[in-house]
Amino acid sequence: MEFPDVGERCSIQDCKELDFLPVVCNHCHDTFCKQHFDVTSHECTSFRDNVVSTKTKSSSYVCSDESCKETSPINMLCIKCKKHFCLNHRYHGCLEYSNEEKTMKLKKWQIPKKQFAEAKAVVDQEITDNLNKSKNTAMANKIRMMRIKGTAVGPKNVPMNKRCYFLVYPPIKITNKNIGPSKGIFVNMTWPIGKAIDSLADTLKISNNNNVAGACRLQLFHHATGALICDEMDTPLTTLLENSELVNGQSVILEYSDSMPVDISLYK
Repeated sequence: MEFPDVGERCSIQDCKELDFLPVVCNHCHDTFCKQHFDVTSHECTSFRDNVVSTKTKSSSYVCSDESCKETSPINMLCIKCKKHFCLNHRYHGCLEYSNEEKTMKLKKWQIPKKQFAEAKAVVDQEITDNLNKSKNTAMANKIRMMRIKGTAVGPKNVPMNKRCYFLVYPPIKITNKNIGPSKGIFVNMTWPIGKAIDSLADTLKISNNNNVAGACRLQLFHHATGALICDEMDTPLTTLLENSELVNGQSVILEYSDSMPVDISLYK
C-alpha cells in the first residue's frame, strides 16, 4: 500500500523516486533521494558556480607594481602604503628614506657618538695630566732627596738603610742663625713619630716639652698644605710612609701647635 502524501520525489528527471527521507541540497536547494543527494551525483551547478566564484575571489589580489600582473590568493599589504605586492616586488622602495631623512637620521645617530668622543677626550686628558703630575712629583721628590742627603744631619747610630730624610722648617719663633730657614735631617724610619720629633728637636737644639702635661707640643706638619701629619705619637714612620701620608725626602714643618693647621706662608 502506497502513501502518496508522505515523502517527496527526487528532482532528477530520470529518477523521480519517492523518498520518505528526502535530502535538500544546501547549494541548489532541490530535493533528492538517497542516491542523488550528493552534489556530484546530481551534478549541482550551484556548487560548481560557488567553487568558481570562490577561486576567482581568492586569486583576485593583483600586484600593485605597474609592470607586474601576478595574482595571489593572499593579500600582502605594505605596512606603509597599504597596497598589495607580490613576493618579487615586496621591496618596492616604499620604506626607503629620502636623502633629507637619511641626513636627519645620520645627524641624530652621530650626536651620542660625538658626546662619547668628547667625554673620552676629557677623561684621557685628565689621565695624562695625572700621570704627568705623578711623574713630576716622583722626580721632584727624588731630586729633593738627593739634595737633602748631601747635607743632612742626625744621630750617627742610625743605619744608612733605615734613614728617613726630611727638609725641616723649624718653629717661626726660633731665631738661631745656625739653623737657617730649613735644614736636612734624618731619623730612623722604624721610630714612632713622637720619637722622631724628639730627635728632630735635639738635632735643631730647640726646646721640647712634649713630655710635660699641658705644655704646647711640638708637632709635624706638611709644608705643602700646613695640615698636621699625625696626632698619634706612637704611630711608626713606616706606617705613614706605606700609607703615603709621608714621603721620604719631603719638606715638613716642626712647630709648637695645638694641632691646628699652620700658615705655610710663614715658612719659606
